[in-house]
Amino acid sequence: MGLLQGLVLSIAALTALPFSDACAAWLETRRPYIAAKTAHEYALNIKTLDKFFEGIRLQDIDADMIRAYQRMRMTKCGPHSINHECSVLQQVLKRVGRWNLIADQYQPLPLPQGKRGQCISDDVRVKLWRIMRANPNWNGARRCATISINTTASPGEAYKLKLRDIEWDARKLWIGRNGAKNAGRIRRNPINDECLDALKEALADAKIRGACEPHHYLFPKRVNGNDYDPEHHQTTFRTAWEKIIKEAVRQGLPVDRLRLEDMRHSANTRLLENEDVSEATYEEMAGHKMPVGRKWYSHIRMERKIEAVDALSAYKKPSLPVAAAPTIPTDNSELAKQLLALAAKLLNSA
Repeated sequence: MGLLQGLVLSIAALTALPFSDACAAWLETRRPYIAAKTAHEYALNIKTLDKFFEGIRLQDIDADMIRAYQRMRMTKCGPHSINHECSVLQQVLKRVGRWNLIADQYQPLPLPQGKRGQCISDDVRVKLWRIMRANPNWNGARRCATISINTTASPGEAYKLKLRDIEWDARKLWIGRNGAKNAGRIRRNPINDECLDALKEALADAKIRGACEPHHYLFPKRVNGNDYDPEHHQTTFRTAWEKIIKEAVRQGLPVDRLRLEDMRHSANTRLLENEDVSEATYEEMAGHKMPVGRKWYSHIRMERKIEAVDALSAYKKPSLPVAAAPTIPTDNSELAKQLLALAAKLLNSA
């Protein structure tokens, strides 16, 4: 359905349309206000919803239907996906004034208590990078991890970097310009030496794989064998990362649950731990407001926690008095006097 047609439809007309047509019209009215990626996700959610609500008019949807939809979807996916789909349905029903009639009867599915990411220690980081450098097949994953841990870019943001996003002379990197979910995630961060080396390596490989235009991706998508498409980006390094972690665990590193996404967590943790980094600087670099950052991305390391606990204690161990060391005279005349005095005491006591 075209944009103009979606805009001119009245609320009464929307409520009378079949579900798929009504949702399509609603989505067209939303496109000017949301990112292309968000619109795409909404379209996929609507497609899934339509399999259940097909042919039903918006004015006929009630809370019982939504609960039945939740139960049906629970056999196929988790609560995160179901709640996202119901959120889209909620927005559509709000547009036609229907949601307020059923809002009190709707309950989103409870979400599992997800485990927050990890912050990799400096010692483990050095050893892990040494392992990654040992195998050329892991270069892509290593470069992605290096970019992430030095710039706060998520793996998804690193995959989507284009050649034009790298300002070599200014040593700046544009993050999130290619598909950011919101404007706050678009940021321009400095490039340190470690990250610069990784970017140069990635660029050299990208050129071999056909990336030569500014709009080409830094991590071209592998099509088949040694064939790559620089017009599309790599979507995952999962296979390589799993092999890296398996080898690291074999060598005794405590990284069995370490994810590539934890490189961003590690970067944000270090920013939050650094007293010289202001809140404004953190927000600009991480793409998150401080309350959100502290809730989701602060993984204070154990040594910091120990220091904090010690600082809280009012009890201090008393220091033991140190016995004074006996003085040994160095002057022979003084020594002779002491010996004579000792001899006199012995004679008097006899």
